[in-house]
Amino acid sequence: MAKGDRSKPGTLLSMAFLIASAVVVVVTVLLSVWYHGNWNQAATASGVVATVVAAGVLLGTGQGWANGRRLSLAAISTGVVGLAAVSLAVVTYVGGTSNVGLVDAAPSTPSSQQAASEGAALSQATSNNVVEPPGYSHDLGAHPMYGQFMSMSDTQILANTPGGTLTPDEVPVLKAQLQEARAFALNHDTVEKARAAGYFNTTNDVPFMGAHFINAQYLSDGVFDPSKPEGLLFSKIGNPSGDWHLVGVWYLIFPRQAGSSATVPPQGFAGNLDLWHAHSGLCTRNGVISENNTAEGCAADHGNYIPDLRWMMHVWVYPESGVDNSAGVFSYLNQDLYAKQQGDPNQPQGLTKNSIGDSIQ
Repeated sequence: MAKGDRSKPGTLLSMAFLIASAVVVVVTVLLSVWYHGNWNQAATASGVVATVVAAGVLLGTGQGWANGRRLSLAAISTGVVGLAAVSLAVVTYVGGTSNVGLVDAAPSTPSSQQAASEGAALSQATSNNVVEPPGYSHDLGAHPMYGQFMSMSDTQILANTPGGTLTPDEVPVLKAQLQEARAFALNHDTVEKARAAGYFNTTNDVPFMGAHFINAQYLSDGVFDPSKPEGLLFSKIGNPSGDWHLVGVWYLIFPRQAGSSATVPPQGFAGNLDLWHAHSGLCTRNGVISENNTAEGCAADHGNYIPDLRWMMHVWVYPESGVDNSAGVFSYLNQDLYAKQQGDPNQPQGLTKNSIGDSIQ
């Protein structure tokens, strides 16, 4: 058999490895682009491994480097694949794009450990705040109430808000936005007015929050507008046989609306004082809602299951009900409201912020 014939199997083998390597790299790179960088590490690893394997095959054949000075197609292909792999490695690990999780997808379903205590704890809230002091899982920290925002000077407001949440230029913009939310609340301060405007109730009188009335039209437009909140918060304030009282407004923006994603909250009020939060594993049963449920558990209770609901924000701009929020206009929970809600003998007593789920099962 001639020397050229003996080298043919080695040539075919090296070319096969190179083609397979190129396909692997191309596919993982395309996945990386398609899934917003979440496959960068896989693309890098596949490219490096493919290059090493292809180089090893070439060194053992009559092609490329083993053949002396002749630059064969196999050798050139190996170099191209290798250069692409090294470049991707530099972009991924030096450029800082190796962070995974920046993908517009809903979080995974609750684990079995979470499912064992359905509705027993609050979901982890996420904030777009730049500065979040330790100990505040749902609130940035104490800040002015609505009335204080309107009565304080800009300098006083800056002195009474957590560092990094507002700049001097943002204060007057935020004031104007809060006034818009306040004006809407004044015009929709009864259940009758709310229903006439298209709002309907979706929950019970949730401790620390109140009942969540929602407007389908505002919810579907995907726009953040301080003057058109997606929801209104009403409470019976401890008197189950009494009337509903407006206590605040709330906003709901779905991922991919108003510049948001599954991991990035919307751009809402000016500054970083507003707090967007999320809920996981919601289950509504005849208007009573709990969270951290599993789909199976909710179905067994004949409830309506929502695996993930984000982004939401409460704004307390209606103290006329006799309930303000001393923790601040953007605080997630309202301790002052809950103190009044405890007047209801049917409400569980002695609850804390971390046991809200127990009271709304």
